[in-house]
Amino acid sequence: MKKILSILLMGVLVISLTGCGTEEIKEQTLVCTTTETEDGIDFEQVISMTYKNDKLNHMKMEVNTKVTDSNIQQNWEEFTKSLDKNNEEFDKDGVSLKIERDNENYEYNTILDIDVLNASDEILKEQGFEGLKEDNSTLEDSKESAEKDGAICVIK
Repeated sequence: MKKILSILLMGVLVISLTGCGTEEIKEQTLVCTTTETEDGIDFEQVISMTYKNDKLNHMKMEVNTKVTDSNIQQNWEEFTKSLDKNNEEFDKDGVSLKIERDNENYEYNTILDIDVLNASDEILKEQGFEGLKEDNSTLEDSKESAEKDGAICVIK
């Protein structure tokens, strides 16, 4: 009886260690792009959302700005100072914001990176993403919503 019990326990141990019955993690990234031109400024917004088993776990949002208006180009320094006031770089609690400038080509880009699983609720609220962790939208839900708003989306 002890020998049978030992064999059964070994079987259970082998099954649990080999991962039998565990589901495969499915990871997909949704990339949505919108573009707009307004008053001599070209805007491109690219949002990448990575889902694991249809649950959002990472998001990266880039806003790429290119100035084509010569009046704004002549006042480039003042223009970027104004943008800098609203976009301070930081990296804390699972969220970072970086700024890239190309003064020769009049480009100003912001990159917001969010580790949804590790970001604090406080920093998500500060950045306007309150409730992001609790959002149950699937990749397809997000794709449909973004496309309804005029974005072009692809799944990678």
